[in-house]
Amino acid sequence: MFPIATSRIISQSARLYSTTAPVARKGGLKGTLFGFLLGVTITGFGSYYYLVDEYKSSSNAVVSDVLSLQKSIRNLESHVRSLEDATKK
Repeated sequence: MFPIATSRIISQSARLYSTTAPVARKGGLKGTLFGFLLGVTITGFGSYYYLVDEYKSSSNAVVSDVLSLQKSIRNLESHVRSLEDATKK
């Protein structure tokens, strides 16, 4: 009645129940270790450059804060000097 569908089911079930073991590939360990080391190396370099960039940006932020603090202190000192001169006169 349904010869095409029946033959398809039989061929699929024959593949599912085959008793042959899968063929093991030789050299899989080398490829796995190489891939792992390559991934770790690339990730390490990326992380290194990211951390160096973050360090530079935070260092620049600290330097700019210190410079603005020095400028504020100079302004405060000049203001205090002018007040001291005004009180002495």
